[in-house]
Amino acid sequence: MAKKEEDYIKNLTYAKNIISQFAVVSKKIRKTKQNKPYLNLTLQDKTGQIDAKMFSNNTKKHYEKIEVNRIYNIIGNVREFPENSGRFNILIDDFRPSKKYNEEDFKRQAEDYEKHIEYLFDTIRQITNPDLQKVLKVFFQDETIREKFITAPAAKIHHHNYKGGLLVHTNEVIELCKSISTIYPQIDHDLLITGAILHDIGKIETYDLDDNIIEINSKGKLMDHIFIGANFVEERISKLNIDEDIRIKIIHMILSHHGPMELGWGSAVNPQIPEALALHHADDLSAKLTGFLSKN
Repeated sequence: MAKKEEDYIKNLTYAKNIISQFAVVSKKIRKTKQNKPYLNLTLQDKTGQIDAKMFSNNTKKHYEKIEVNRIYNIIGNVREFPENSGRFNILIDDFRPSKKYNEEDFKRQAEDYEKHIEYLFDTIRQITNPDLQKVLKVFFQDETIREKFITAPAAKIHHHNYKGGLLVHTNEVIELCKSISTIYPQIDHDLLITGAILHDIGKIETYDLDDNIIEINSKGKLMDHIFIGANFVEERISKLNIDEDIRIKIIHMILSHHGPMELGWGSAVNPQIPEALALHHADDLSAKLTGFLSKN
């Protein structure tokens, strides 16, 4: 059964009946306000994810029957909920395992993936500070690190949660930081852009991506990407012959990029230089706005 263009998730922007294929990437049993259980699924195709619900007297049976990371024919209704919110989900009437499908229709990957790779490496080549050039070469001339960086997701759920998501998120942060350094020329442009490139590098060691499923591995759960990233960068640039002030500022930007510690978002220190503050807000905007737009 071929998937119709209008049935891809990115095109489900109006209420209609639907019979189409989706990958199930998560399943839960939730309860209504009346305390009745229902099946809550996250469905996926190559264009995105959508929330789906099934109300039935056999919720537990359906929950046990459906398998995560499997393709199903979903029969139901696309609906806007809440009304006039611009947010759509699927109310499922029935589901059946699909026997024939194109696997590539269900694997999420960054749109314009090759262009994003080109943008990142063009940006790296534009760095003129020789010490920061050395820093970036340590990471991006290493084939293993480079491959992990351009394929890793940026999160499990909230934003850029697909193959190449870290690359896309990083490029959004870079672009925002370029604008900030234009508005505030007193900011060290090369330092800010280097911080933007490296701020989430710990995520290459944080997530495991297997087909459609993203899982936080034990390293990510126990140490978090901020610590992993700061340690990863410190370990490699401490061996370089670069200015000590630059080395400290790069590590500081990674440790503080989730903003003031009082927010409780994971920063190890408060942003204490303008480049660190700018990086925090660029990172926060990319993550939150992408998450918001994906739900609307």
